[in-house]
Amino acid sequence: MNKKTKIFTEIFLTLLSAIISALTLHVFVYNNKFAPSGVDGIATMLQEITQINAGIYYFVLNIPLLIIAWFFLDKRFVIYTVLFTVLSSAFIYLLAEINFYQYKAENERLLAAIFSGILLGIRTGIMIRLGSSTGGVDIVASIFQKRNTHINIERIISVICYAIFLASFIVYKDLNSILLSFVQMYIFEWGVNFVMKDNRDAVEFKIITKYPEELKQEILFELKHGATVMESKGMFTGEDSNMIISIVNQRQIPEFLKIINKYPKTFVYYSKVMGVRGNFRWCKSDIPK
Repeated sequence: MNKKTKIFTEIFLTLLSAIISALTLHVFVYNNKFAPSGVDGIATMLQEITQINAGIYYFVLNIPLLIIAWFFLDKRFVIYTVLFTVLSSAFIYLLAEINFYQYKAENERLLAAIFSGILLGIRTGIMIRLGSSTGGVDIVASIFQKRNTHINIERIISVICYAIFLASFIVYKDLNSILLSFVQMYIFEWGVNFVMKDNRDAVEFKIITKYPEELKQEILFELKHGATVMESKGMFTGEDSNMIISIVNQRQIPEFLKIINKYPKTFVYYSKVMGVRGNFRWCKSDIPK
């Protein structure tokens, strides 16, 4: 992908994210009396109190954060966040002006929380994959982590969002509104993870064994995957052994465990892999060493 195509794609995805954001908030959130997470939630509550369009509040609340971000964060990150903020705010304002359809739950507001969580999570996931953000709390958390790399950024975001949810009781005077916000945030996180997740269902195996050569044959020619071998030493026994690290497809777990069971005194543990980049198969054109 050349540079011009890459930039065009990034702008298109930012535009798409802004449209998803505005439609979701306008259709599912504003009319159902609960606050979503982050600055979206603050703007929603201010609209409820003052009857002034949330798009205006969303833009105004993000301005000081974006100015601060310009001095602390990557310029590309800030530029795309600004673009998203402007477009999203404009679309929110426009949808209200044309009286676009809003979903009004008669009895079951849970559906509004679920669908808004899914869509806002997808929106946020797209922006994160672009190396940017949807503004608001994400900017605050990113600045904190930039200056304090040991801090868990997700925890910062969660604490701020929980505070916003609790504050929403002052606006809506309804415990159900707070509960809907928590449901929406839970679904929102699932939506983000869905977009961020790699399309490969991969699993990492770490094997401590005294049979590296035998396992090499099984992994290469039976599982059709590569592996990395490192020398290791048992802390308790002091005996030399080897650690083999291999990434395989999720459906190959039973087959891999069956192979491991052939070799006594072999210890293995495995865990889900968030994503894989590059080729993790053994290519037939390669010659094993």
